[in-house]
Parts: sequence; C-alpha cells; structure tokens
Amino acid sequence: MTDLEKEEFEKLLEESLKSRDDFNPGDRIEGTLVLIGKESSFLSISGKSEAIIDSIELKDKDDNLLYQKGDKISAYVVSTKRGEIKVTMKLGSGEVNPELLRLAYQNEMDIEGTVTGEIKGGFSVNVSGFRCFCPYSQIDIKGGEDKDKYLNKSFQFRIIEYKENGRNIILSRRVLLEETQKIRENELKETLQPGNIVEGKIASIHDFGIFADLGGVEALIPRSELSWSRAADTKEFTEGKIIRAKVLTIDWKTNRITLSVKQLSEEPWNSVNKYKEGETLNGKVVNIISQGAFIELEAGIEGFIHLSRMSQTKQIRKPEDAVTKGETVNVRIISIDKDNRKIGLELITGEADPWTAANDEIRNSAQTGIIENVKNTGISIRLANGMLGFAPKGELQHHNDLSKHYPAGKEIKVSVKDFDQQNKKLILSETGAIKKEEESEYKDFMNSSDSNTGSSLGNLFKDKFDNIKKQVNNK
Repeated sequence: MTDLEKEEFEKLLEESLKSRDDFNPGDRIEGTLVLIGKESSFLSISGKSEAIIDSIELKDKDDNLLYQKGDKISAYVVSTKRGEIKVTMKLGSGEVNPELLRLAYQNEMDIEGTVTGEIKGGFSVNVSGFRCFCPYSQIDIKGGEDKDKYLNKSFQFRIIEYKENGRNIILSRRVLLEETQKIRENELKETLQPGNIVEGKIASIHDFGIFADLGGVEALIPRSELSWSRAADTKEFTEGKIIRAKVLTIDWKTNRITLSVKQLSEEPWNSVNKYKEGETLNGKVVNIISQGAFIELEAGIEGFIHLSRMSQTKQIRKPEDAVTKGETVNVRIISIDKDNRKIGLELITGEADPWTAANDEIRNSAQTGIIENVKNTGISIRLANGMLGFAPKGELQHHNDLSKHYPAGKEIKVSVKDFDQQNKKLILSETGAIKKEEESEYKDFMNSSDSNTGSSLGNLFKDKFDNIKKQVNNK
C-alpha cells in the first residue's frame, strides 16, 4: 500500500467510526468498493456509513483479485463493535458468533463450512470454530454415497436446525442445491430445445451411462450415445470433466433430459465408400454369436465373419475356436452392402489357401473328403486338400434321410462337377464319382481281357455296365 493509499485508508476508517446508520449482525447490505487494501478493504454503504471486509474475500484461490474499485457487491453484517461495521460475503468465512448463526437460521441465510470428518449418521462441519452436523441425506441431492468426495472440502450450507444457543446446529447443503436446480430448471425451460449443443460437468459415471450437470440440472448420456462404437466404455470418462453433447429429448414432467456425444460427429456409414472389396485390415472382435463374429473396423462400422470364413482348411464348429472377444484380428473384405449396412469378412490366418493353388484341372477329378455339415438341400464336404465343397441332394446316391446316410465325420468319395476359383465355390457329386469308378473298372477289365475271348465277354460286361448307368441316372 502506498503512503497515499494508507492516508486514504486511515481517513475512511476514522470517518467510519463517526455517526452512521444503524445496522445489526445478519443484515444483508449492498455497497460499492471504494478502497482495496492488502488485508482489509472499504465498502461504501447507505447514508454516511462505510463497512470493512477482509480483502481475501475479494480474491480467488491463486490470490488474484476478482473485484476492483467501483464494483458493487452484496454482503452480510458480521459485527458492529465500537462503531465499526464488519461485513462478509460468505457467512462462515470470517468472524461468526452465536447470534449471527441464529440470525442466519431465522433468515435462511447461506453460510460457509468445512467438512472435517465423518461421524455417525453424517458429517462434522466446522463453521468458523462452531462444530455443526450435516446428515448424509443433506450433503447432496442424491445423498453422500461417495463420502471421500466431501471430506476436508468447503461448501455453502443452510442452517435447518438451531438449538442450545448454537451448541446444536444441523446443516443442509441439499436445500441450496435444490434451489439452484429449480432456478436453473426454469431458465432451461425457456431456452433449451432438442438439437441444442450444451456443455456440462460429468457428475457421476455408471455402467448404463453418464450423468452430466448442466449447471444445477442433470442430464443422462446413455452408453449407446457416448460413441458410434458398440464397445463404448463409460470407464474412459472422468468425473468432474467438462463434456460437450447434443440434446436429444426433454421431458420436464419427469425432469429427464437425454444427451448424445456421438451425434456431434458424422455418422460413420456415410463414409463407408472408402472401404473396398478385397482390402485387408485389422479389426476388433466386439461380439460373438453361434454363426460367427462381429468385427469393428472403426467406431460405428462393423463387419461379420461367418463360421465358414474362419479357416481355409478346416471346419470351425464354434467361433471361440478361432477368435476371442476383445482381440484384434486380421480380416479381408469379401462383400459390402451399403444399403443394408452389411460387410462380409473372412479371417486371415497363417494357413496356406488351397484355392490359390488349385487350377482348372480339378474339374471332373475324383476326390475324397469328410462330411462336415448336412442340410436338407445337400451336404458340405471338406476335401483332403482343405477345400470346402457342396454336394446337392440331386448329386447324392441316397436322396432320402440325408442325416442317416451322410453323418458328419464320414468319409465319402466325390467328383468335382463345377469349380469357381474366384468365388471359392466347389460343386461336388457322389453319383459322378460312382460313374467314374465303374468306368475305370470297366476299362481295366477290357484292357486285361484275352484278345480271343475278350470280345464276347467284353460285350456282356458292357451291356451290364450300361444297365447300371441307366439305374443310377434314373435315381
């Protein structure tokens, strides 16, 4: 403080002790700051009166001034000793006496207190040396479930019970929060609309979503609205952090406001054209069902790997035999259906792909395989080289009760009727294999027949063979 400021301060102090208006402890006054000192500051109030306030009340926690000379502030009268009017902006932050606390109770004035400990049924609160009590149910709107968040912290309270000349004081923080909530709710009713972008502080985090404080009114962000990803995790958020969201719905009858974070960004499927069939990339396994697994390529875009696309050379009976939920896997895109939002994938493994090694010579060749699956329309067969083919019902020797004649795991001889290398399709035929085997036996017999007797015997066998073929074809 300069000599000039010191002289002005002493002059104001002297004048403040002279004739002045009558004030009582607990009175609420309005005044203008006329001098800000290092420890004390002066406030000009009604008439010829001036009041003194501790300068620390005009500063933030980093000792920066929040007010300047000429600013108007509201305060409470703390005492009027020896003609000096002492005021405070927060009851409890400075000098307090039983009479002032009684007036605060009668006039429903706010006071400041520090939670010093936990006792039976609630918390012990220090208000300028006075030991008060705040029940669990009154520390917050939802009660004091997380007790550690209140200990050794200062809050504004309202005295809801005053007994024994200040020796038995019960406080409530909840009533102040509810008043603020009501005021904020009325403000929001006038301004808040679905589609608005708002900012709020994360108040609490749950498995089902996050509650954000919009300044006294809480709104829910469901987990499904946190991200376009179905794997959104509420644990990735931190209580107390500011979050930005879009208003989805408002129901003032039930006081429910629903927000969305994900809708602040573009819907991922709008840019699905960047993916191409045949492209290989990594994805995360986000869900497994009996038919296969869903793979997240990016937040909001998933593809599906069918069981039949989880191995190039063997049958996968359960998706869990090939993938694990949460792991990252390498996949290839085999189809994209933008209209229906479906992407077909196949799992890339370390197996050699038998389809790449195959050539057109496999067509009409005889093969041996193991039956993997039986349907009403035919059976799936895994060939010895690892390729998976399908034998339609009409290409089987037995047309009825396929499950009885063609149980899974049984070895079967087939011929390749059709081969589509690009689309990895193999049509097999059991009857074709029978024909080829019989033709082979016939040729072997004819080649081994004696030249003198072979003609008549060969003709007899040929007739028999032709009859067999007719019977097979008529089945």
